[in-house]
Amino acid sequence: MAMDGGRWPTLAARRLVFVAAICAFTAADDRCLELHPPRVVVRHGDPVSVNCTMSTDHRGMGWAAPVDDVPNTPGVKFLIWRVESLTIWDLRPLCYANRPGKPQCKERLSVTVYNPPDSVSVSSMNSTDSVVEGSWYQLKCEIQNIAPVQNLTVKWYKGDTLVREDGDFVIKDGKTDSEKKPVSVSSTLLITVNRTANRTHDKVLYCCGAELYLGPEGPQPPLAVKSTPFSITVHYKPTIKPIGAQLQVIRGKSAVLNCSAKGNPPPVIEWIFNGRRLPTQDGIYNITETDHEGHYTCRANNSVGIHEETVRVVFTDSPKYIFWIIITIGALLAVVLILLGFSKYWRSRRNGVI
Repeated sequence: MAMDGGRWPTLAARRLVFVAAICAFTAADDRCLELHPPRVVVRHGDPVSVNCTMSTDHRGMGWAAPVDDVPNTPGVKFLIWRVESLTIWDLRPLCYANRPGKPQCKERLSVTVYNPPDSVSVSSMNSTDSVVEGSWYQLKCEIQNIAPVQNLTVKWYKGDTLVREDGDFVIKDGKTDSEKKPVSVSSTLLITVNRTANRTHDKVLYCCGAELYLGPEGPQPPLAVKSTPFSITVHYKPTIKPIGAQLQVIRGKSAVLNCSAKGNPPPVIEWIFNGRRLPTQDGIYNITETDHEGHYTCRANNSVGIHEETVRVVFTDSPKYIFWIIITIGALLAVVLILLGFSKYWRSRRNGVI
């Protein structure tokens, strides 16, 4: 019954607390074995050894294990369980000690046996390894014979950049994520394909990695195995480099219309004037005196698209020709002025001014 508004616990509650304290004390006092180390992580097929130490008197201690067990041995303070090549996937060795007049001491060893993957590979789930820029593309990562699968994280990389961590992969052959033995898994990645950030390369590289994090007792840094990079060819429409809005051509001289474009597949480049294709080689068309003024169009074309740029061609006279025209006009003006001067002089003389 509660007293003073419930501040005091009931008799049953006080008894329960007392019993729990006794049990906790007994459990702590009964912990008479120590394992060094208390947890081991070992690669499949590697050796392992663990020391079990007894802190009180006993009639004998031993190791119960499915491999290389150690029989009950009296008169020792420690006992080592040692395996030269551990090939059992699921085991929990037990160190025990028999004490006079007391319960048997027991301490179970936590053992994690791991296996790096036999292979990690990336393949395309599409029908081709090329794709138009901006389209969806699906990749598949396959990891063969890795353990323990519950410690696995699949990582996806674009170049050296991590783009996804996948813990929801598919385990093959109907196995589950509680398997101790090696299993094979697969992970998929759906991407929108674009060129690299500087947009100078026609290929992008993806790879996947299998990473096993096995705690501080495991390999440091965590065991990681990457696939060979998978190359995706990116197809994109052409882009013509700037060619200017106008080209001045001196009459009687030739000039060059030059057009270059970037695209994948490599584009076909041609010059067009008034709807007529002009003879073009490597994006170059030579303007001669037989050509006309007007708008000339460069067209770059591939399987993805077309890009066009237009330049206005204007014919002008030669600077040398203009120079001589100016000289001639100047000379004629000088002659006219001289004649006017002489005419004025003779008129003045005839009129008796001079």
